[in-house]
Amino acid sequence: MSKFFFTFTDGVEWLISPAFIIGTTIWLGGYIINLSSDRTLRHLRAPGETGYKIPHGGLFEYISCPNYFGEILEWAGWAILTWSLAGFVFALWTVANLAPRARSHHKWYQEKFSDYPPERKALIPFVL
Repeated sequence: MSKFFFTFTDGVEWLISPAFIIGTTIWLGGYIINLSSDRTLRHLRAPGETGYKIPHGGLFEYISCPNYFGEILEWAGWAILTWSLAGFVFALWTVANLAPRARSHHKWYQEKFSDYPPERKALIPFVL
């Protein structure tokens, strides 16, 4: 059979490859982080309440933007599990887009709240 056709056997082998398993695990971890962080943000205020609050719980104890961190992990996992140039470029583009936004959000929190946790980083726990 020609190399231009995908066969069922090729697909099964790919599904058990290290790249697919590791990438899927990273993607799933990012997805869970993203969902959890978005849920925390959605529930910051009681119905009818206005104003801004400092998010707490989960990765918010370590970083200002765990939702961005989760999304970056999702696309990094996708790049690994697809093992493609397009996946890598998209993951890189996501980092280039979300890292500056995370730093900006972090700075805003620090300026807005005098009691903002000083040990909290912007995007990567204990690092950035």
